[in-house]
Amino acid sequence: MASPRGWKAAGIAGLLQCLLLGLLVSLPLEAQYQTRAEEIEAARKKKAENLKPEVEYGIEKRMNKLDQDRVIERLTVGANGLGVRLGGLPTGQGFALGPQYRRQDLANGNLTFRTSAAGSLSKALLFDLQLTAPKLAGEKMFFDFYAMHRNSPRIDYFGQGPDSRLGDRTNFRLEENSYSFTLGVRPAKPFMFGVIGGWYQPNAGPGNRSGIAVTEEVFTEATTPGLSEQTDFLHGGVFVQFDYRDLPGTPRKGGNYVAKLAHYNDRDLNRHDHRRLELDAQQYIPFFNEKRVIALRARTVMTFENGTSVLPFYMQPILGGSDDLRGFRQWRFYDSNLIIANAEYRWEVFSGMDMALFFDAGKVTPKRSQINFHDLEASAGFGVRFNIQNSVFMRIDTGFSHEGTQIWLKFGNVF
Repeated sequence: MASPRGWKAAGIAGLLQCLLLGLLVSLPLEAQYQTRAEEIEAARKKKAENLKPEVEYGIEKRMNKLDQDRVIERLTVGANGLGVRLGGLPTGQGFALGPQYRRQDLANGNLTFRTSAAGSLSKALLFDLQLTAPKLAGEKMFFDFYAMHRNSPRIDYFGQGPDSRLGDRTNFRLEENSYSFTLGVRPAKPFMFGVIGGWYQPNAGPGNRSGIAVTEEVFTEATTPGLSEQTDFLHGGVFVQFDYRDLPGTPRKGGNYVAKLAHYNDRDLNRHDHRRLELDAQQYIPFFNEKRVIALRARTVMTFENGTSVLPFYMQPILGGSDDLRGFRQWRFYDSNLIIANAEYRWEVFSGMDMALFFDAGKVTPKRSQINFHDLEASAGFGVRFNIQNSVFMRIDTGFSHEGTQIWLKFGNVF
């Protein structure tokens, strides 16, 4: 039997053995851990040393360069002071270009002033001036005044109604002086309402498009009211709007719903008094992290003549062109009422450039009771949109219909 001293010695020896074994076991694990951590850190440093900037190719490189240098911003949406006005004339008048002066910093940013002039080789002209106060009464009210002189010498006219013929194409000149204002109230975002009004002075005459007949030589006052004589109009009305789009210039989600009702009073001839009701509904449905969007729009314009009044042809609702039926010529269909629906599938190619597939369907009608989805004209196509500062500054749309193919270059979004 071992003595207590022997037990104690054996216990101490056993404890030392355990400690030694633990030390021997733990040392390789710790060494392995340190070696693995050092290996990971070394790999990270090596990878960092070999990192290369992302390579940009073609149009993406050029677009990013323009964005970085703020070239497009200074030319279009832009900078305070003198700049360039691109577009602004009705489609078909030729490429419009001219100077523009803008100040967005007046009254501590509460007042915006803009004026511009533009012209084209077809002798089309535009002079305009705009004064906007967007933040009145603690941003509860807003005011906008717009004055314009425009001379458009090449506006197409095919006759009235949904059955007008492409072969009856003519052209006329429309000179316009317009002064209008909007005074609105924002009781709570995104709801707005207010009043609109102004003075409109149109003058129609012979167009200058070569090879195309002048409207006066083919149509008469009986078939085309307002062709021989024009008048001035005093107009006023109301509007209501519910706008909860995230980015009005390039919406990714939300909607915009607008209703306007205006009365136009013939001040000279007393035969063109009428009312005009416009309804516009837009909805944007995003998916894939808002990189892809389904954009939908439905719009209708209805006119109401007073008594024996007739609607002058140059004030009739019009379909066809870059903003609605994109597979048809601009100004293709004239009549007293219209309905149009547009659907687009939009996706981001890269920052600053989107693409879209679209489908359009609509018609004009002589009677409001005919506003329905029967016998619609249709077109489809694809488009490319370039944007800056969350706003489309240029788009190229190609539309197809049974009347052919149309290609549109426009400054600004379609909706």
